[in-house]
Amino acid sequence: MNQFELNRIASKLRKLDLDDAFVEAYLEKLRRNNESFATASKLIDRWEKKSSGQFMLQALTCGVIA
Repeated sequence: MNQFELNRIASKLRKLDLDDAFVEAYLEKLRRNNESFATASKLIDRWEKKSSGQFMLQALTCGVIA
């Protein structure tokens, strides 16, 4: 994934009102796992803007599964 695509992913994550620490950690995970932009984008698009507690639980679950 190139820098332009990483910036687009970061933008999508920030639209979900996630803090910068989470965004940076998630981008680093994508780099480590060599995820494609399409895969990461589809996953983030499935996340809905819910209450913070529910969203963080969903994000942590995705991280554990990955």
